[in-house]
Amino acid sequence: METVHELLESRRRDGAPALIDAASGETLVGTALAARVAGRARALVAAGVRPGDRVALLVPNSLACAETLLAAATAGAAAVPINLRWTATEVDHLLADAEPRVLVAADERVRALGPLAHCPLLLSPDAVLASGPLPPPPAPDDTALILYTSGTTGRPKGAMLTHRNLLSNARRIADWLRLGPRDRVLTVMPLFHANAIVIGTLVPLCAGASAVIAERFRAAEFWASVDRHRPTTAGTVPTMLALLLGEPDPPATLARGSLRFLLTGSAPVPADLLLAFERRFGVPVIEGYGLTECTCRATFNPIDGRRRPGSCGVPLEPLRIVDGEDRDLPSGAVGEIVLRGAHVMCGYFRAPEATAAAMHGGWLHTGDLGRLDADGFLHIVGRASELIIRGGENVYPREIEETLLAHPAVAEAAVVGAPDPLYGEVVWVFLAPRPGARLDEGEVLAWCATRLADFKRPARITVMAALPKGPTGKLLKAPLRALAGTRP
Repeated sequence: METVHELLESRRRDGAPALIDAASGETLVGTALAARVAGRARALVAAGVRPGDRVALLVPNSLACAETLLAAATAGAAAVPINLRWTATEVDHLLADAEPRVLVAADERVRALGPLAHCPLLLSPDAVLASGPLPPPPAPDDTALILYTSGTTGRPKGAMLTHRNLLSNARRIADWLRLGPRDRVLTVMPLFHANAIVIGTLVPLCAGASAVIAERFRAAEFWASVDRHRPTTAGTVPTMLALLLGEPDPPATLARGSLRFLLTGSAPVPADLLLAFERRFGVPVIEGYGLTECTCRATFNPIDGRRRPGSCGVPLEPLRIVDGEDRDLPSGAVGEIVLRGAHVMCGYFRAPEATAAAMHGGWLHTGDLGRLDADGFLHIVGRASELIIRGGENVYPREIEETLLAHPAVAEAAVVGAPDPLYGEVVWVFLAPRPGARLDEGEVLAWCATRLADFKRPARITVMAALPKGPTGKLLKAPLRALAGTRP
């Protein structure tokens, strides 16, 4: 089972639940899911989609969204889900880069964004055809999914994931978590993230289990959803755990005993947060590490008593810690995390230089710094890049800096991450004005509001006469990071 088509075929004669809508309770058994996905694939083909094309999606979490992701891959195309929080500028950049054959989205959602210069043919999320041609099944090494992730250039790059990437990682995770037909995964992460697509959808389908698709995460409704649907696990980010800890105790009448464990990742997780969650709710939290470029997860803590809160667990596939010359480092030494295996992407879409920079010597160079302890558990130490992770969302300073430097009153801009008890990190902006100009915080925030998704916008703005520089005039971020680190 190495393609999405083969996965759906394996569930075609299955009368057990496969996908469930969390709000309505609508349930698709394996047979119905295979038929619905085929109907959506026919609609894509009728709209002109051919093998090798891209299918962009701007659809909120729903059965329709999950089915369309699967349908695009079944039709031999690559699904390109779009972050629903992006602005028109960000969406337009993706459409220009990916050149999708169609954009699956409701008319009103596209109109709400505003004018898009590169908008392709619109296809309704409700489009399904009962009959019509389908292309030959895709091959394992065909691209099934392109996920746009921020890069060091400041603009998102499309990580190309093949059917083999997706299915190998999903099967490995399902085996590691010992999931089977009696399990049920509650999917509260957005389906434009690898976590929701892989852990929240493909993993349960591979395991013969079911996925409950929620429109979004709402802390106030989480335990009621657990009570209603009786999931055995759910994927989260640390911010979700913090929000649940901030909620009043759920009513004693709400059952939560079905949860074997919760999964978390996408950002560093303080050990005290995990332990506090487990003490209060009695649900273990299993931490892992991964990135879009390796499909979803590269490491996981064991689900039995050997897990180590505060670490990212042990590697699922080959993982090394190397120095600047790609030489292996001993246990306990800090170096760059590099990965290899069937879960590693085939490259960035139409970005050969970025691909070569990330993938060389047979290994994916993550840019993350970590160490392996004597027992083989991975500990994240920092990031070689300047990536900010705000509530599980990747934010690269360069993109924000370029947006700010386009403001007519801004002469210099620097962005760093600042610690935050809820989101882990938030964006702190340092600005210097042009001669004779005055920078108003409200104007800067308004400027960002129409150009950056909300999670990329500044949480704090500091205006300085000039930003710190070294002898050669190079901007020095170290003193700015030191200042941001003292934020109460």
